[in-house]
Amino acid sequence: MLKKYLSDLAFMQLLNLLIKPVWILVIDRAVQNALPKSVYGNYFALFNFSIMFFIILDLGLNGFSTTQVARDNRKIASLAGSIIGPKILLSLVYVLVVFTVGFVMGYSSQEFSILLLLCCLQIFTSFNQYFRTIVASLQKFKWDGVFMVLDRVIIITLCAFLIWGNIPGFKLSIINFIWVQIIGIGAVFLTLIVFLFEHLRHLKISFNISKLVPLMKKSWPFAVLVALMGLYNNIDSVMLKTLVSDAEAGEYALGFRLYFALLMFAQIFSGVLLPFFSKNMTDKPTIELVASYTSKLLMWIGLTAACLSFAYQTEIMDLLYPSKSSVQAAQAFSILMFGFVGSVLILVYGALLTARLSLKELNIAAGITLSINLLFNAVFIPKYGASGAAFTTLVSQLLFGVICYFLCFKKFNFVWVKTELFKQILGVCLLFVVIIFAKQYFNNLVVHLGVITLTIILVAYLFKLFQASQLKSLLRK
Repeated sequence: MLKKYLSDLAFMQLLNLLIKPVWILVIDRAVQNALPKSVYGNYFALFNFSIMFFIILDLGLNGFSTTQVARDNRKIASLAGSIIGPKILLSLVYVLVVFTVGFVMGYSSQEFSILLLLCCLQIFTSFNQYFRTIVASLQKFKWDGVFMVLDRVIIITLCAFLIWGNIPGFKLSIINFIWVQIIGIGAVFLTLIVFLFEHLRHLKISFNISKLVPLMKKSWPFAVLVALMGLYNNIDSVMLKTLVSDAEAGEYALGFRLYFALLMFAQIFSGVLLPFFSKNMTDKPTIELVASYTSKLLMWIGLTAACLSFAYQTEIMDLLYPSKSSVQAAQAFSILMFGFVGSVLILVYGALLTARLSLKELNIAAGITLSINLLFNAVFIPKYGASGAAFTTLVSQLLFGVICYFLCFKKFNFVWVKTELFKQILGVCLLFVVIIFAKQYFNNLVVHLGVITLTIILVAYLFKLFQASQLKSLLRK
């Protein structure tokens, strides 16, 4: 079982590494560089604003479906019939809520035209996510990986023509940029329906809301969790736009893009872990081994990236955004990257708690995190702008992540091995010292990067990431 998990995960990450960097570092970066900072900042804030209400499209049904279908594949058609109809109705409610709140916030007619397209984008995304939970629940992780990047392949191709094609009537603008994304997401939506046709052949879509009530009684804790996490993860740019300016949201977006790239890489693990944990919940040694190894691997990658981003923040931002980079954007970027440490704990141990259905504890933790996030954003954004929002994100991710980590150790009676914990702390200290504090002693960049490479390998050894005995034990299971 674990051999299949590792094989499928490696395949998904390969696809991710082939496609997602092109989208983030080439296409989206080109759009950010080509458009005024205030224009992209406005789009970025509105995009996150539309995501804030994404829970209305889901109401926790995706998470509930994943855990149920992973346990019994025979439930696919019956569950889908009860979910798809209400999701269509919920899409209408979603648009109404987004426009109502937007009206209260005083958005202009131009901003509403952008919001309408973004709502369509989120609706297609919601249905794609639901269908992908079925694919993942069937343990077809490699196909899930294909569907995960297929929309980006289509969008990258179309955006290349949009940005560099010089096609009359098809020039780069925010509206055209959103339309290209809608086309890509819509194409994957149709592909998923065809792929799952055998399982959905006898599907009977019901628009009877009363049929949703029994499901909601079971799925509402998932809905609350997704809502709380969606709010504290996406409200920062909205508050930057409201409390400061569109341009300040644009500054934040420059640094957020790379943080989001690293986060997308890690989210692939979470998408695989939730159905895997759900299916193997009674096998404690297996889930402890997978959770431990995955968290250490992601922590190793994340801490390395965060330290490098902090040490070379100005150089990285100048390289990526030669005409848009600023001290403010570089500072926000360097702070955001350390927030990934908390994200790792959330993605791994939060998935484990979700699979165990420990949703009451997760919702309390998410509620506390959201309260602190709103308070910190209200205090720090007016004073420090993008850097204040980045610091709030860092605190929020670390707080929720640490809570998930300790809850798992309590619920599953995991045991800390003191020697291993000491080695991991030593490895973290080495990364900080060699990458950040020792930078001033290296006049030659190549020499410093060489020393950093050796340190990264040493830390991987301390984290036991390529210890033969542990890898063999993973593959035997």
